[in-house]
Amino acid sequence: MAAGWNVGDWVPPPLSGRATGLALKGVGVASNAIALPRPRGEGNGEAAVLPLLQVSAVTRDYPGPRRSLLTRGTPVRAVDDVSFDMSAGRSVALVGRSGCGKSTLARLVLALDRPTRGSIRFGGTEIVGADHATLKAARRNMQVVFQDPYSSFDPRYTVERLVGEPLHLLDPAPRHDERRDRIVQTLREVGLLAEDMQKYPHEFSGGQRQRLSIARAIITRPKLVVADEPVSALDVTTRARILDLLAELNRRLGIAYLFITHDLQVARAVTEDVMVMQEGRIVERGPTSRVFDDPQSQAARELVAATPDLRRALARRLAEQG
Repeated sequence: MAAGWNVGDWVPPPLSGRATGLALKGVGVASNAIALPRPRGEGNGEAAVLPLLQVSAVTRDYPGPRRSLLTRGTPVRAVDDVSFDMSAGRSVALVGRSGCGKSTLARLVLALDRPTRGSIRFGGTEIVGADHATLKAARRNMQVVFQDPYSSFDPRYTVERLVGEPLHLLDPAPRHDERRDRIVQTLREVGLLAEDMQKYPHEFSGGQRQRLSIARAIITRPKLVVADEPVSALDVTTRARILDLLAELNRRLGIAYLFITHDLQVARAVTEDVMVMQEGRIVERGPTSRVFDDPQSQAARELVAATPDLRRALARRLAEQG
């Protein structure tokens, strides 16, 4: 990464040369999706194209406050009829104001919560209401990076145990020596050292802890990583390094990201496509540069207008000074 690199100044080329992987329902499916065999007797024998993630008409209601002892309150709708497809290897941002339903949608995708209605298919398999065996197989291929890595780590455990925790999802589970080798390899992939295995979370800086969180997420070689505000608590320099690492892992390992953020500069830096969320609904979607340069929805225009822009601020100051 070149010296003087700033998140707000860098707009990288797409992380891959593939066609846009965010498909509207009814518009079509992107070209770099998972290929599954057609059922016998269908088509001309070519592989059917299937997105990595398919979210269809998903709604999530939560009970509202009771009006009285015997009267239920009006349900609160956190996610409202959301549908989208996401292809393998793509990097997609989900942006919106705080409280718009981004994190709730992420929990639904990760099967940590169950939608009130709707369908979520991962790799062609329905995960809503799935049994334990089906969810375990799906979770091998989807992981999460949290905003605050320190709160997601048990401070009593060493890095070896924390980073290797998802390995129990593998079938068959790796032997002890294989487990240690994989942990060492993964630590090196995120810029840490083999000897860091025996350290504890409090011995690392904030940026290093986020690297540990990323290592834990990629150790099973997942197809999808949901990153929920992964750099919002970091300083600008550390944030740039973590974003550079995420982009490199996308390029080298082909990991798809669902990147949840309210920071449009971060979304522009590391994602190819973007969805804008407002009051539980997706109100705009498309290529990141197009949506941010020419927003069509009111929600997107407000987000763009609220984003700090150094060049715009300097121009305004110069105009005020005459």
